[in-house]
Amino acid sequence: MKILIMMTGGTISTTVNENGHLAANGKNTVSLLAERLYRDGFADVEFEYSHPLDILSENMTFGRLNRLLEAFSEIDPDEYSAIIVAHGTDTLAYTSSLLSLTLAGWWKKPIFLVSSDYTLTDERANGHDNFRAAVELAERGFGAGVYVPYRNSDGVIYLHHGAHLRQCANFTGDFFSHDMCPYLEAKPYKVQAEYPLIGALKRLDECVMRIEPYVGIDYSAYSPSSDIRAILHGSYHSATACVERSSVRDGYTRHSALYLLDVCKKRGIDVYLSPLPEHMRASSGTYSTTAELVNRGMKPIFALTNECAYMKLALAYSLGYEGDEVTLFMEREVASEKIKW
Repeated sequence: MKILIMMTGGTISTTVNENGHLAANGKNTVSLLAERLYRDGFADVEFEYSHPLDILSENMTFGRLNRLLEAFSEIDPDEYSAIIVAHGTDTLAYTSSLLSLTLAGWWKKPIFLVSSDYTLTDERANGHDNFRAAVELAERGFGAGVYVPYRNSDGVIYLHHGAHLRQCANFTGDFFSHDMCPYLEAKPYKVQAEYPLIGALKRLDECVMRIEPYVGIDYSAYSPSSDIRAILHGSYHSATACVERSSVRDGYTRHSALYLLDVCKKRGIDVYLSPLPEHMRASSGTYSTTAELVNRGMKPIFALTNECAYMKLALAYSLGYEGDEVTLFMEREVASEKIKW
């Protein structure tokens, strides 16, 4: 069995530099993964390596994501039993969502994104366990799709659907997704893509801006650049955002998301609201604030994580979709990305 390891950087690829800081150094750490695995008894696995990136993942940009997608487009899928992408944890949920969507239907074998909470030479690191889980699943003939195996602080290695993964919360190194389960109990998800988007995408454009709500937000401070074609506006956990008014009779203030919506309407920028659970398609039980935002023209995105919604919107506009085409694309499942809740 031959597996391609794509090194992109992150903690799993770091070494300690002369200042005592962790710095990306993939070429010096790549052998640590294979050597440990061979000691664990996987002697029949052959590895090949590529280094499309060598960065700390907090330095990920759309330009670098395009470089990663280009590296995938140059791979012969028939040559490998699986691909493992070594990646940092900070932006892992964004990359895993993007790859889930763009590579769906590309080939019939799994792609695993593997990271580590500590550098691989640290005995506390979970990177070796995460890597071994990926190889073990590949050996078992796990089905097509993009997956993230990751050992949480409870000692369990969970397998996450790449498009369902959420960012780690502050003050924890654990990952969560809606349908996570121990990796040996996991089943492949269904790929719905009729054709792989990677074949149609020329490049991922920086055309979508994200805004997250918080108490006291001042929308007058936001001025989208001329390249922005859409804004993804986040929501509180009840799928709400502020529509504050000075009084019942007065108009809304600069603290209201409706202020932003008016500015964007004048500039021809689409505004989307996410995440909203599927059941909120029905009007009953929806908060009046959410209803007002949607009624005034904010477009709801249902059943996607914020990370996946952001990447899928960027894909839609980068593919040249407009108006109803974007709406249809956001509704159409490509890689079982919808959260069933």
